[in-house]
Amino acid sequence: MENKDFDFTALPPDTRDPEIKQEDFVLQQADSTIHEQKFQTKPTTFLKDSLKRFRKNKSSVVAAYILGALILLAIFVPIFNTNDVSTSSDSALKNLEPKLFNAGGFWDGTITVNHREVDPTPGEYQYYPDPDLYYRNGVSNIRYEGTGFTNRTSRYATDGYIVSGFYGGNANIEESYLSTIATSTFIDNDPDKFEFSDDDSGMDLTTTTLTLASFVACDEDMLRDDETFPENFKLGLTSLEFVYSEGVDDKVIEIVPAASNHMIGETGGEEQINLSEYILARSGTTTKFRNFRFRIKTSKAEGTTPEDNVCSLIKSFVINTDSDNYGQKVYFSSTTDEESKLHGISFSSAMEMMICSSEVKFDRSTTYQNPGLWKSGDDTKYIKNIHQARAHFATFTYDSYEAALGQRIRIVDSVDFGIYQDNEWITYSISAVRINGRYHCTGFEYEILNPNRCPIVADEYNKHPITPSNVRVTGYDLHTGEYLFSVETDVIYYKYLGYETMPKFLFGTDRSGRDMFKYVFEGLRNSLILGVITFAVCFTFGLIWGAICGYFGGAVDLVMERFTDILSGVPWIVVMTIVVLRAGSSIGTFAFALCLTGWIGTAATTRTQFYRFRGREYVLASRTLGASDARLIVKHILPNAMGTIITGAVLMIPSVIFSEATISYLGLGFKDLSSLGVILSNNQSELTNHPYQLIFPSVVIALVMISFNLFGNGLRDAINPSLKGEEK
Repeated sequence: MENKDFDFTALPPDTRDPEIKQEDFVLQQADSTIHEQKFQTKPTTFLKDSLKRFRKNKSSVVAAYILGALILLAIFVPIFNTNDVSTSSDSALKNLEPKLFNAGGFWDGTITVNHREVDPTPGEYQYYPDPDLYYRNGVSNIRYEGTGFTNRTSRYATDGYIVSGFYGGNANIEESYLSTIATSTFIDNDPDKFEFSDDDSGMDLTTTTLTLASFVACDEDMLRDDETFPENFKLGLTSLEFVYSEGVDDKVIEIVPAASNHMIGETGGEEQINLSEYILARSGTTTKFRNFRFRIKTSKAEGTTPEDNVCSLIKSFVINTDSDNYGQKVYFSSTTDEESKLHGISFSSAMEMMICSSEVKFDRSTTYQNPGLWKSGDDTKYIKNIHQARAHFATFTYDSYEAALGQRIRIVDSVDFGIYQDNEWITYSISAVRINGRYHCTGFEYEILNPNRCPIVADEYNKHPITPSNVRVTGYDLHTGEYLFSVETDVIYYKYLGYETMPKFLFGTDRSGRDMFKYVFEGLRNSLILGVITFAVCFTFGLIWGAICGYFGGAVDLVMERFTDILSGVPWIVVMTIVVLRAGSSIGTFAFALCLTGWIGTAATTRTQFYRFRGREYVLASRTLGASDARLIVKHILPNAMGTIITGAVLMIPSVIFSEATISYLGLGFKDLSSLGVILSNNQSELTNHPYQLIFPSVVIALVMISFNLFGNGLRDAINPSLKGEEK
């Protein structure tokens, strides 16, 4: 094999001692001044090199774009959002679903309502849900499911039980009452039916006969096979009492003693009770009662622990009277139809009263205040609801926009008509006469000129067209020569509110009618302002404090660290609560409270990094060359430590947002400003019915937290001087 290695000894003798000649050398620089040659690579700066390394971290770049987008939205959405309903008090705009596309697809403002109680009676709206909850315009695709049981309050539910009781875990709660309002409350609010003089007032039981016709309370064994006992409750003892006022004290007469079940007035049960005789025999000399009420008492049974939830199941409670003055039934029954002139409530009214506190609606035109309303105590301690009522069920699609902002009945007055006429949307004329000081409309004619803009619905689609009979003339303006009037008719409600087209709320609206899209980013803006202010103060102070501790060490570090330990031992939430309670809940107050202890983390990280770098060779060399302490800190140690410090400090902004959210849940959030914490706190009760009111602000908070985390990691690597010039 041929050896191709160079061997100096193998050369000819005449070439082993080569001659060095002058022409073998070329002078490259003939000037007296020596200049550096131009670098073949492009020069760079620390900033450019940091940006180059940052761009190579793809996740950090994406996080930076997301943060930038969120910040821009937080700045510009509150300024340029045209769906500003934050000051609107119109109830039609509340709880509108998120909408981006038209109905019939995804994100279209519709929801599917499953297994909801519906009206089973034949007619135009057969199997239609409660119109007080679901307006007819928005309901479509009704799919009937049949009958079943429900524990929800619904006007279409019948039979079943009224649950009365109390929650366990309350040391002072041993019993609960489901009481009627005192009779005089109803009498005083209805003077046309009842008139009592000051000298002779109240119900006289010597001339009025009250009869307990039915009182049925059920235990677990009496429930039907297809029914279940209320979950997490134990059966209590049920009794019936008559309570009346004598002076300032209440007198109590027990009518039906405490037991787990009663069957008074039912077939096979105990006979009816003459309440007049029973009450008179136990009331002493009192025969007339003005302030009185009946109450159903629930108390603990033997073997019940203090932590148990206790309840009674009331099937029926009916009291009859033969008095012409009253001429009514007082009942609480699952089988008796509701009557007019009713004192006391039937089961169907009881269904409605479960969701109201001070009134029961007997028909669409009349609402009585406290007409024998049954009530219990504080809702946080006492339970009062429906159990195992029978109903018909259906599933349907509900368009919240069409229901709220479509065709609705509204009162349109002469001012609105004047605006519509000035805009050439409609033309109208009215005539009236004045009789006995009151105006009466004798003629009203109108023509819709621009149906695309005029809110009033054309006659062929208007179920309540405008006629002289439904025009109410209220006066005559001498200055303008026009009548003042109002009329109830059908309108396209979004036009009535001033919108040209059906509005779309990207994130929906909340229960106050606020546009959630604007509300969320307005809250993000305030949260970011709070976070940036807190970050700037805490980072600056913590950096200075930690640098002094870590650089000088010794006694200086010992004293400063003991102060930090004492301050860090106080829970931040305690400091925050005290400051907010004493100074109010503004952005400045929150920032001050967070800054009191928020700098400690940055100071600890800075101190650790200074201990790490202050003994390095380049620091010792600089000190040997005469560098001052300030120069060593700022020029040599701090740049090398900044990567780790900035990573933890950047996460302070989302941490501040979470801290503000936490304090908001305690009811100490901003009072006059929105923030992500305030939004979550205000809408936490909407998680079941309107989850989007929590989902959107939660997603924004999650994006802020994740993006800041990734951005901080990329920033740490980018500004690390030890990596300068490296490609990876």
